[in-house]
Amino acid sequence: MFNRTIFSIIITLLVFLVGCLTQPLQGQVDTIQAKEQLDTLKSEVNFGTLEEVEATSEETDNEGEDGDDGEDGFSVTINDNGWKFKDGSDLRLGLLDIGFSSYLHDNSINLPTSLDQYELLYDGSLNLNFHVVRHRIPIIKSHASIEYGLSFAFMNYKFANDFKIIPDQLAFQVEDDGTAYKKNKLKTTFLEVPVLFTLTPGRRKGVYLSGGWYGGILINSKQKLKTESGEKTKIKDDFNLNKFRYGIVGRLGVGPIAFYAQYSLNNLFKDNQGPELRPFNIGVTLLNF
Repeated sequence: MFNRTIFSIIITLLVFLVGCLTQPLQGQVDTIQAKEQLDTLKSEVNFGTLEEVEATSEETDNEGEDGDDGEDGFSVTINDNGWKFKDGSDLRLGLLDIGFSSYLHDNSINLPTSLDQYELLYDGSLNLNFHVVRHRIPIIKSHASIEYGLSFAFMNYKFANDFKIIPDQLAFQVEDDGTAYKKNKLKTTFLEVPVLFTLTPGRRKGVYLSGGWYGGILINSKQKLKTESGEKTKIKDDFNLNKFRYGIVGRLGVGPIAFYAQYSLNNLFKDNQGPELRPFNIGVTLLNF
């Protein structure tokens, strides 16, 4: 009986040792089978050479730059705040003009004696045009195009004489109460829609010439006064100004520099309700199309 017990123990130990020896072998067999499966997968899938992958990447980048094969049909130029569409048109935001505001009487900048009171000082008669959006549509490739948009036009007329505009009158009236003013300005703000035809003989970044029309509506007007002692006064009224204005506009661009001129075809004030003065603005474009 004792011998049988020893024999059973020996048999159990042998079985245990055989099991321990076969586990590493089974792990090696599993590793070999995994490697064979990976080699088979690589042979079925062709990733291509490094040169082929780089060539494919360059083709994809070129398609995105041209915008011909893109899903959106346009590419965004972040630095210029603009978009170029698939049809060749351009959209720009935030263009800026700065110049001088003045007016003419009978097509002359020299006012008659009867209008001497409205003589201007050009050190403060400034014009600022903020073009919120401009859309340019090519007609003949990049050599001819139509351009339109939406703009805010700010005009400041700084008077050389001391007077105060009387608000809420049937006609434009002023009074001189003997107060000496350091600043006497009439400020107007118009919302405008310009439409221009542009010619570019050479490259788009070279010389170009634009001409067209604009129409606008008055959205704000006020007189700002400042006495020699520093006292400030603001008078808000429409001052019998024309609430709608229209005129012609021209631009001459040379590289990044552009000059503009605007001339109103109707008077600053309503007919028979103020002096006959035709506004015009001249200046330079700081942020160009």
